[in-house]
Amino acid sequence: MEELKLGFNSNDIPTTLVNNTSPNDACTSFYFRQDGEYYLLWVEHQNVEYRESDDLPRYAISCAINEGDDENPEIYSDTSKNDIFRSDDVKDLIAYFHS
Repeated sequence: MEELKLGFNSNDIPTTLVNNTSPNDACTSFYFRQDGEYYLLWVEHQNVEYRESDDLPRYAISCAINEGDDENPEIYSDTSKNDIFRSDDVKDLIAYFHS
């Protein structure tokens, strides 16, 4: 299996992304805060054949909840809400963060 490439550099995105990937996750995830709310950025493999499902977009942002506290965050996807962003194009992802 080829190595996952994020498709962007950290300086492309004007917010701090914190790695939230656990060993059980099928794809890489990062959490970030925006306007006091938590969100998860999911990054699927650049090669569709290595994704958990071929209908998943390369990039998705979902609402998240912190079941911990600010000092020891435990960030999980808020499954009661739909994704707020989905795209296969990194340019769309970067534009989302700059909007």
